[in-house]
This record gives sequence, structure tokens and C-alpha cells, in this order.
Amino acid sequence: MIMELLGHEDYLRILLSLRKEGGLRFSQIEKLLGLNPTEVDRALKFLRKGLWVVPHTISAEKGRILVEYRLGKRGAAFLESFKTFTADVQRRKAALGPSEVAQFQSLYR
Repeated sequence: MIMELLGHEDYLRILLSLRKEGGLRFSQIEKLLGLNPTEVDRALKFLRKGLWVVPHTISAEKGRILVEYRLGKRGAAFLESFKTFTADVQRRKAALGPSEVAQFQSLYR
């Protein structure tokens, strides 16, 4: 599952956003990352299935229930490893090439 996760930029961007924001609703993910509903739905299905993210229900006004997505334990552990990888990519910029490093850094936009 990690290889599939690494192969989808949107999945990584959602995990990174959840780490930064603490928790986001579907529409917030959509707006923050500029994704369409189909892309967000596909990513969240994968991330929930692998327990990378966990949905939490929140009570709202007038009896509405909202779902907020937060990092699961697997997602948090993965991002700790990913942080090490990110730092190493930056250190090896000369060998990897500036365009490859810039593409990698674009995940954090």
C-alpha cells in the first residue's frame, strides 16, 4: 500500500494537509488543494481503507452531523518517515537535479 500511496500526489498532499491543519472536512480538502469531488472521494476511500486517515463525526447546529478527516496512526507514522526522506532529497539536490527537487517540494504548496 505504501507504493500506491507514493504513486499518487493527491494522496500525499491530503496527508500533508491533515498534518498541518489537524483535521479537515471533505469540502475543505477540495478547496484547499484545488481538487474536484471525484479526486477527493477516490483519495479518501484509499486513505480510509489503509487507515492512513480516520473519519471523525462532529455535531453541528440543527442536528447536522459533519465528518472531519484526521490522520490515523499509520498516516502519522508514514509522514514521520516521509519527513526524513524530504530532508534527504533537499540535501542531495546537486545529484538529483533542481527540477526534480522542485517537483517534490511542490507537494507542500
